[in-house]
Amino acid sequence: MTEIKEILFSETDGSCAYCGIKDYRVLTIHHIVQEDPKNESYDNKILLCHNCHQMHHQNKGPSIDDLYDIKKRLIYKTLTQQGVNALKEAYRKGFVLAAPYLLNHIIELRYLRFKESHITYDSDDHIISGIYELTKEGKQFAERWGFN
Repeated sequence: MTEIKEILFSETDGSCAYCGIKDYRVLTIHHIVQEDPKNESYDNKILLCHNCHQMHHQNKGPSIDDLYDIKKRLIYKTLTQQGVNALKEAYRKGFVLAAPYLLNHIIELRYLRFKESHITYDSDDHIISGIYELTKEGKQFAERWGFN
């Protein structure tokens, strides 16, 4: 939970994802899809201020579609273009070959997992990279957000 909370604060620069207010004292984590039991995955959570959160639940503020659109933009920001591309490739092929430093954030979210080391060479030096496979959570995430 703490990891996800840190990611949520980081992706919005510590502000409400809807109105942009920057005051950590009024920020709360909202579950986009309300279900029982709660879906605690990163992509089902978004940071909102108390006001926007209440307005949403009263059908006066951001709609569910607004929250989905905002979350998709935040996902692209957080995962980076390299991360999104890696997930797309892993979805299509079942694996992706990459340098670990490009994918650590995707691995922390448990969307990819390390399978084996791989050494590639360029004209100057050798680069150690890894083969990463898509997890069950990664597959669900890719399908939910159109990364397939």
